[in-house]
Amino acid sequence: MEALAPLLNLPVIPELGRKLCLDMGYQRIGDIPATEQENFKRLVLEAQIEQENNLGEFISDRSTIDCWVLWQRWNICSAMTYDTEAYYTMAREQAKDYSHVIYLPPMFAPPEDGFRWTDLDYQKEIDRLVRMTLFEWDHLPHTLTVQSTGHDERVQETMAWLSQ
Repeated sequence: MEALAPLLNLPVIPELGRKLCLDMGYQRIGDIPATEQENFKRLVLEAQIEQENNLGEFISDRSTIDCWVLWQRWNICSAMTYDTEAYYTMAREQAKDYSHVIYLPPMFAPPEDGFRWTDLDYQKEIDRLVRMTLFEWDHLPHTLTVQSTGHDERVQETMAWLSQ
């Protein structure tokens, strides 16, 4: 992502969840008490939408697609609620403006950084939910699912796709 930004002359929206989690006084998402998790997820989505709207054109480490996918995964045992429907609508409405989606599926275990989930089964669940969301939200026609494993090759693959 950082390598693409200067090539495309676009600003980068970093992962916002980590910063918001730290701002709330927690080191890991798992440290956030259950009573505050819904608010945290809503804050992440609202911050993402605000950043996207302020910039207009951007490259983002996460998107409202990711926000929705993580909401689904974290609320997997909960019944559909008004809050879930409202969250879904906010995320989907924002994502309608995405002209290009570049998806990097899990290709290797993420490094343990004390913040993100590194369990491989969890990574597979997230991948499945991302692919389902891209399909449901009709983003597949303008989505590149990166196949290259090397950093430079990923940049070249993405640039070639964008120049088509």
